[in-house]
Parts: sequence; structure tokens; C-alpha cells
Amino acid sequence: MSEENKVVEEVTANEESNETQEQETVQEESVTNDEVDPIEREVQERLAKMKSNMDRMASERDEALRKAVEIEQKQKQDQIQRLEEEGKLQEALEMKLAEAQARLKVFEEENIKLNRDSVVNSALGGLDFRNERSRQMAYRDIVEQLVQNDDGLWVHKTGTNIQDFVTSYSKNEDNSFLFRVKANTGAGTANNSGAPSMDQKKSIGEMTTEEVLALAAKGQLGNYSY
Repeated sequence: MSEENKVVEEVTANEESNETQEQETVQEESVTNDEVDPIEREVQERLAKMKSNMDRMASERDEALRKAVEIEQKQKQDQIQRLEEEGKLQEALEMKLAEAQARLKVFEEENIKLNRDSVVNSALGGLDFRNERSRQMAYRDIVEQLVQNDDGLWVHKTGTNIQDFVTSYSKNEDNSFLFRVKANTGAGTANNSGAPSMDQKKSIGEMTTEEVLALAAKGQLGNYSY
């Protein structure tokens, strides 16, 4: 075989190899793009950022409260010790009693909170949330609206019992993004997903998180531009 033919064959083989590699790369990119929905990724990033901010604020709040309690406790102990050293035993005893009563109140409030959480979690147990973050958001929305009635029972501030309130909450279109979408049972099924009207041609960037989630739940994101 001549040198010229060898060169031609090598060039041809290299071109075929490069073409094969390019096709494989395109296929890999296509698979990757198909697997990762950009809208879903944006939604998840928004939710993750919201959760991160809420967790950070809660952590900072808890730390500030803990330090404040420690400082207050130290001041009380120093004052009690000073009173005892000065021979003012009655005043020192009264302070100790007040401290014990304050601790008892904290324990009682914690017990009340545990009781409330038990009732709320029981009511939320029957709902089909999209994920745990959705459940936590609903929990926060609900507990903020609860009060204890004269009998010590937890109810909605309007007087509605918790179970009825939770049922109404789950059926509210404004909260539909928190729950999994039920299968469409027919052409006559009403649209209760809370999705924005198709006449509202917003871009994804102009939508709120709730609107994006509602559209994703209805499979209508493809009708909207980025």
C-alpha cells in the first residue's frame, strides 16, 4: 500500500472516530437535558433557598434567646448569692421561689405546645403533601391561626375545630401547590389546581413560587416562556 493511501485511510479513520465521539457527546447531553427539567430545577432551587433562609433565621433566633436566658439566669443567681451573703434570707428565698415558678411555667407551656402539635400532626396526617417541605409550610400556616378555647381545646381562631379547618385549608386554591395533583377523572372535572389563568401570559421570571408550582402541577409550564 502506498504512503498516500495510508495517509488517506488514517485521515478517514480519524474523521470517523471524531464523528462517533461527537454523536456520543450529543446523545449524552440530550439525555442529561431530558433528565433535568429546567423549570423543576428552578422550582427546587427557589424552595431550597426559602427553606435555607427560614432555617437560618430560626437558628439565629434560637441562639439569641438562649444567650438572653443564660445572661438573665446568671444575674438572678448572683443577686440571690448577694442577698444570702448580706443575711437577707427571706428575700433570697422569695427569689428562689419565683425562679422555680418561672421554670414550672416554661414546662407547662412546653406541654401545651406538644399537645397542640400532636393534634395538628394528626389532622395533617390524612393529607397528600408534595414533599416534607410542603408539609412544614402548611404546619406553620396552621399553628399560627390556632387558639385554645375555654375548655383548653385547640381550635381555629374563628372557633372552627382543627379537622374542619385543615380540610378547608387543603381545598383552598391558594394552597394547592402544597399538595399532589389528583388524577383527572374526566372532561367535566373542575380545575382546582390553583393554576393561573391561561390568559395571563407571564414569563417564568415574573411568576411567584406558588404560580410556578401550580403550573408544574398542571403540566402547563410548556405553554409559558422563560
